[in-house]
Amino acid sequence: MVPSYSRAPRHGLMRAPRAAALALTGALVLVPSLTGCQGAAVSDDAPAANGPVRIGVIVPLTGPVSQVGTALRDGLELAVKKVNADGGIGGRPVEYVVVDDAGDPANSTQLARRLVRQDKVTMLFGTITGDTAEAVGRVADEAKVPFGTAILGDTEHCFPYQWGFGESTRQMLTPAVPALIAKYGKKVAVVGSDYNYPRFYAGIAEKLVKDAGGTTVASEFSPLGQTDWQPVIKRIGSADPDLVLSMVVGADAVTFSKQAQQFGLLTPGLGYEGAPLDADFYPALAPLVEGRTHTVRWSDGLEDAESRAFTASYRSAYGWKAPIPEVAGNAYFGVRFFLGAAAKAGTTDPQAVNKAIGEFRYDSPLGKGTRFHPANHVLQADMQDVTIGAGGAYKVTKTHPMVADETPKKGCS
Repeated sequence: MVPSYSRAPRHGLMRAPRAAALALTGALVLVPSLTGCQGAAVSDDAPAANGPVRIGVIVPLTGPVSQVGTALRDGLELAVKKVNADGGIGGRPVEYVVVDDAGDPANSTQLARRLVRQDKVTMLFGTITGDTAEAVGRVADEAKVPFGTAILGDTEHCFPYQWGFGESTRQMLTPAVPALIAKYGKKVAVVGSDYNYPRFYAGIAEKLVKDAGGTTVASEFSPLGQTDWQPVIKRIGSADPDLVLSMVVGADAVTFSKQAQQFGLLTPGLGYEGAPLDADFYPALAPLVEGRTHTVRWSDGLEDAESRAFTASYRSAYGWKAPIPEVAGNAYFGVRFFLGAAAKAGTTDPQAVNKAIGEFRYDSPLGKGTRFHPANHVLQADMQDVTIGAGGAYKVTKTHPMVADETPKKGCS
């Protein structure tokens, strides 16, 4: 259960413990307080016209998804360092302010408002879970400040000022499902944590399974924090699937996968794809995922000069030995997209930058000419099939160029 900061708040600022501060004049970690501006309306104070480009970063640095939040922050940090080393944005330095929302949407709302009012940021970036992203998305719309996310997945709703750099659900599943059915068979089971996103994922998966000639033989959802998966595994096993698509998330992804093997469901002959195959979980699940194929937006095994340079910088800066979480790469190239749009806009005015984001095209390891679709704010970009090898090598074995997701959503404008 994520704490809601009923404990005594800590005050003060703590400088980020990293040499990256060389070119980053505002790298701070704030610990949230429940006093002050909670619930206050956002003012219309704008960033200084000739001042730095300032990014407000909202991530969980404590709590159950802190490891992913830290990876996002680290990827963003390296992106800002790179942009500043190259001269900044039109000669302006880029600064960022990091705040810890502990994965709690109430904190996310409060901190987003503080970043807009007090720090006068030009853009917001971050969050990991869907509820915190929605909380910040609403503040971003209220304040008319662009907000970028880097985690995979999307929802049916769209915000005019929110842009996602992680792969959408359709972009993940459209290339993967037909290939998996052809390899393993037509009977598919879907399993997920019981909240809105896994159910959204399951709905799209079931349609794509049908389109590919398959049949969904089981759909199972369990509350976050589930420790005994045996009844779920037994029901899935009784449906005799050829393939399991999993959106069991967080620590539950590890627990489910290990118990699925223990109780005879997860065998080498069963297809297995979804969140548990993410690089984040490799250290805990290596024997279960090696040899399997996983479809992602970015991997540290991508053979691209710019991607390799980022991977080397990340490992050097943070002493990272394991596979680099995908969210770090999405954040690195996503922030550079945002800052490229700010350069195109030629101003720190958030509304002008948001307009530029919607019109911007950017070449990066995520694809040539990546751009957001106006009907859903989904980044139109490449997808990669990676084969997970010994030692955590996420080697790219196939590139799906510019996997489109043009499905309209309400609320984009």
